[in-house]
Amino acid sequence: MKQHQEWKYYSLLLFTSFLWGGNFVAGKFLVGHASPLLLTEMRWLLAIACLIPFVWWKEKRLSFSKHALFPLILMGLTGVFLFNFLLFKALEYTTADNVGLLSTLNPISIAIASYFAYKEKLTTQQCIAMGISFIGILIVMVHGDWQKIVHLHFNIGDLYMLGAVAVWGMYSVVTRQAIKFVSAFQATLWSGIFGAIMIIPFISSYTIKEPDLSFWSALIYTGVGATVLAMIFWNIGIQKIGSTKAGMFLNFNPIFTALLAYMLLGEKMYPSQFIGSIIVISGLILFTLKPKPQKIQVRSHVS
Repeated sequence: MKQHQEWKYYSLLLFTSFLWGGNFVAGKFLVGHASPLLLTEMRWLLAIACLIPFVWWKEKRLSFSKHALFPLILMGLTGVFLFNFLLFKALEYTTADNVGLLSTLNPISIAIASYFAYKEKLTTQQCIAMGISFIGILIVMVHGDWQKIVHLHFNIGDLYMLGAVAVWGMYSVVTRQAIKFVSAFQATLWSGIFGAIMIIPFISSYTIKEPDLSFWSALIYTGVGATVLAMIFWNIGIQKIGSTKAGMFLNFNPIFTALLAYMLLGEKMYPSQFIGSIIVISGLILFTLKPKPQKIQVRSHVS
């Protein structure tokens, strides 16, 4: 691929990271107007409405193999129902930039889930990287006050987000099974449908507080921009430059989240968050880097 073409897809992935970073900021605003489950339902109903015509146009069919049914249901349970519920619950109690930073642990969560599900081995480098990132996360969660660790005092919102990260690892493992039988776009559509169906019995109230223009704009952003468009752009990026290079752009998510949270929500960036962010991202870069193969020198003997 020519260099200028690669930069085009790099820009697309950077914009995708911006969309996902903004999702946490929009979510922080939305939790002041509706419950986490109701927001999850509304977000995915919007996404489904957009995905149905898109999948029909791209795949020329909406049906799927019966072998994909169980994995798709599990995708709906983990990636749509539980993940979004925990994400919005986290945003009720902690800052958007904390949530954005904690979400960068998703690649590590996926690796751990793959280890248990598929016996994929973790390298020494990856284990060290996980340790580095964990130290960074602790710094962010305790705001540099190590006494909080001694007394086990953490922000409940950060713990909710760590739960969401763990669920995302399970979702990714199940997705790997589903896409053996359906495309990534079909998997997203049907997991959204199944997840939305699961949520219905648990919504005790459909009331929304002060649904002004800002509320509907933020909801459309999360449902269309941060779900449908981001998913399409992400798949294009992976297809064109590969998953390893594309995965590196996830490290920009907390940066965009922090900037947008500062500009739109007035959130402050504390020194402990800045230091923790650098440590976490450093660990993630180490985690995703592939070790260089060692060159074997062959000596020539002249007889």
